[in-house]
Amino acid sequence: MALGSDRGYGYVHAKEQLFRPLGDANPVPELAELEERLMHDCNELEIGPMGFGGQTTVFGVKIGAYHRLPACYFVSVAYNCWACRRWTMTVRDKQVEYE
Repeated sequence: MALGSDRGYGYVHAKEQLFRPLGDANPVPELAELEERLMHDCNELEIGPMGFGGQTTVFGVKIGAYHRLPACYFVSVAYNCWACRRWTMTVRDKQVEYE
């Protein structure tokens, strides 16, 4: 997630956050606290992998803060769902096949 910047670079900055290791802590204490709170709250939703339910909805939340224009405050979110990239599910005649 990127707080600030402009619309074009905000998404780039948000994508850069995906390169941070899962176990790292944000060096900015306020952002570290927000990351922890958002991760807890997202997992409380029990959306789960691929939206099928479960206790783990997100593995981590990473936030970067950037300069912004006084008249605007963009929040850009980039997400990466590995479950959707690794498996294929085919349903035919009530039969489910995983590839």
